[in-house]
Amino acid sequence: SDPNFADKIRHVRDPKARMAVVWSHCKTKMVCETDDPKEEGVEGDVDEPKKGHGGCGHIQPLIRKEGLKLFVQYKRPKDEDEDVKSLQPDKRLFTPSEVYTTFKKMSDSDLHLIGLSDEYARPEWMILT
Repeated sequence: SDPNFADKIRHVRDPKARMAVVWSHCKTKMVCETDDPKEEGVEGDVDEPKKGHGGCGHIQPLIRKEGLKLFVQYKRPKDEDEDVKSLQPDKRLFTPSEVYTTFKKMSDSDLHLIGLSDEYARPEWMILT
């Protein structure tokens, strides 16, 4: 959805370099940004509507590795009270089945954009249990 980012990765041909560009851009993103609302009265872009990415607006967790296990940590907002803290654990195990379902949802075009091969290196194939 970011035209500058799309332009950056479009011109990088080496998959490793493309993955490095994607990582450097995405490592600071902590929110799955929603699409901009469409304005009904504007007639300027009738011929080519802007395609959205379908973001959900949720806060994205930090994923930390301890040994061979992955843990999910959510940063708490500063204005959060004590009642809400008890509902959400600070840190929980990110199970291999959750990782598998997350990786399985990645499309072939997304894999190509981040520098992975959909034919030889799908992420869900790399999970060892």
